[in-house]
Parts: sequence; C-alpha cells; structure tokens
Amino acid sequence: MRTVQFRHHLAGVTLIELLVVLVVLAVFVALGIPSFNSVFDRHRVTGAAQALYADLQYARAESIKRNVDVAVNFNNTAGWCYGITDTAPFAACDCNGSVASQASCSVNGQQYIVTDERFPGVSMVTSPANMAVSFDPTRGTLSPNGNISFTGDAAEQVRVTTYFIGRVRLCSPTGYAGYKPC
Repeated sequence: MRTVQFRHHLAGVTLIELLVVLVVLAVFVALGIPSFNSVFDRHRVTGAAQALYADLQYARAESIKRNVDVAVNFNNTAGWCYGITDTAPFAACDCNGSVASQASCSVNGQQYIVTDERFPGVSMVTSPANMAVSFDPTRGTLSPNGNISFTGDAAEQVRVTTYFIGRVRLCSPTGYAGYKPC
C-alpha cells in the first residue's frame, strides 16, 4: 500500500508585495493631503463665523436676562480679537490692550475674549473698522449695524451681519459653504 503525503503550502505575503502595497498607499495619501488642507481651512472660517454668531446671541440674551447693556468690542489692529463686556465704559474693553483693559472684557464677572489664535489662518475685517456693538436690554436691539467678515487662506469668506432689531445673519458673498449669498 502506498501512502500519499500532502504538502501544505503556507500562504503569506512576500516582502516585494508588501513594499508595492506601501508605495501605492503612500501615493494615495500624498494626493489626498491638499484636499484635507482645504477642508480644514473651510472649517476654520465657518467655525470663526459661527462662534461669533453664537457669542452675539449670548450677548443679546445676557443683556435681556440681566437688564443691562452688553457690548461686543472688535479689534483688528494686531491680529484680531473681540471681547464681550457688561461693564461701563464699554470702550475700556480692549482685547488687544493691557492686562487691565483685557480684564474689563467680562460678562457677569467672567472674562470673555476670543482671539485669532483660536482660528489660525483666518482673518477678520469689520465694517465700520474696529467697531463695537451694544445690545439694549429693553428690546434686545443693537447699535450700530455692521458687517464682520472672516476670510481664510484660500479666499473663502463668511460674513456676520448685525441689524438694528437685534438680528444676526450669516451669509457669504459667493454662496460659500452652503450659506446664502449676501
């Protein structure tokens, strides 16, 4: 009687096959990196605009709730920033200024300053320049009207527009990121 022996072939990956897969994967990653950068830029611009929108809504709500005027002061002389204050005189709140002037940027005793360091690569322009808006506690109205534009490295732009009636609106001059055109 004859015995038959089966030889088992062990399946595996050779070094050459592994290197080919790694090279192909590296090419795909290298091609995809620029698109990820544009996605991050887009999110920083929309994030800055949405953060300001939320902060303006917060300032209005605090003004009505506590029955005090609340102001939002913008500064874009060295970088950009904005501070929220419920302490008169409102002009004392300078987020780019000295420690004492930054300390006056507070609501209900809590310092409230947002700087450009939070949104790298995003610039802010206000119209009128270095404006301050203040909310009236009686009706939640604000003055003056204005525009705050956030622009990214790839020229994406989102604008926050404030209206006298206390309304705040987000839009984009080019319909960018799904926002309605301004």
